[in-house]
Amino acid sequence: MDIYIENTVRIFRGGFGCDRAENAMFATVELLREEKNLRPEFLRRVGITLTKADVWDTGSNGVPLELVELAIHELRWPEFRQLIEVRRSLFPLDSSHLSLFAAFDRDWIDRDYYQRYRTRGEEG
Repeated sequence: MDIYIENTVRIFRGGFGCDRAENAMFATVELLREEKNLRPEFLRRVGITLTKADVWDTGSNGVPLELVELAIHELRWPEFRQLIEVRRSLFPLDSSHLSLFAAFDRDWIDRDYYQRYRTRGEEG
């Protein structure tokens, strides 16, 4: 999981977008589906990201916000809602929680950023 997340981070730091990071992000999600024991560690890392004032700064052990949103959309774990609420309470004036909650929606607007959804019509 660390390798996929780090690949995603490197792609974004290189100035590339979701189109280039998509494979690494979906590989992370697929691994999380296959290896249930990775769930607590991934949630811990998401918690690190969401408790930072700047959610775009992945820093050490963080998860790119785009990957967090994709994981929310694909996995819909209830723990994500709890982590989002923690963020909302820590940073009440920040609106990033809105896009995180929106990722739970089947018709998530950001689906358009991902080739997989456009070409395969896959459900999230």
